Amino acid sequence: MRNRAMTIRPVAILTALVLAVPAFAGVTVDFDKEADFTKLRTFAWMEGTPAKNELNQKRIVAAIEKELGLKGLKPAEGVPHLYVVTHVSTDEQVVMDSTSTGMYGHSYWGGGWGTTSVNVRTIPVGTLVVDLLDGATKNLLWRGVASDTMNPAPDKVEKKINQVVAKMFSKFPPQQKKK
Repeated sequence: MRNRAMTIRPVAILTALVLAVPAFAGVTVDFDKEADFTKLRTFAWMEGTPAKNELNQKRIVAAIEKELGLKGLKPAEGVPHLYVVTHVSTDEQVVMDSTSTGMYGHSYWGGGWGTTSVNVRTIPVGTLVVDLLDGATKNLLWRGVASDTMNPAPDKVEKKINQVVAKMFSKFPPQQKKK
């Protein structure tokens, strides 16, 4: 007969795993399927919601300008084909790590024993929204959204911003189906 005292409740394990892995959105992109992205050559900035840290906002602007340059877009001298608008927000996500030890179930001597330790912590999460608006109408043509945990170390922040923006703009201009 199987010794039930040595079994760990599968529910406790599953709960611990689910709580230990926070769900982060990553990068998503959406665009106007009617827009003609082949004619876009220039861009200019419009005010949005900047990062609370001015240095991080400068890093975001530099990363976006680099990616737009790699796509062949240049800063406009007159009316641009695109306006770039960023919205940056920070939030905190509560994460619970749960660790259970001991024996559960029924044993020869009665009920099982065990301990569960729960560690609750907050993780800063940053969200970057990049909107590309039509230069003439100011209608939204393309939107990239990235959300991820934040690290306070400046060199890691800059690296993360560059990675996220590069991933976002890897989907720009969008591949459109021919009509």
